Amino acid sequence: MSDTHAATHDATVTSELFEKSELQQFVSDDQEAGRAICKMLSALFVYTLFAMSVAASWTYYSTL
Repeated sequence: MSDTHAATHDATVTSELFEKSELQQFVSDDQEAGRAICKMLSALFVYTLFAMSVAASWTYYSTL
């Protein structure tokens, strides 16, 4: 029983899970997702600055 387990374990360790082209595609997809998230967070930050400026201006001018 231990002989068959050792043989299957060695076979799975030596074979690669993914091909090199698949790994390259994973890396490419991951980088694309990272850029998209960065753009989204940047847009939300700019929107927040704009909304804060409008709210601060309205508060300032309404209390004069």
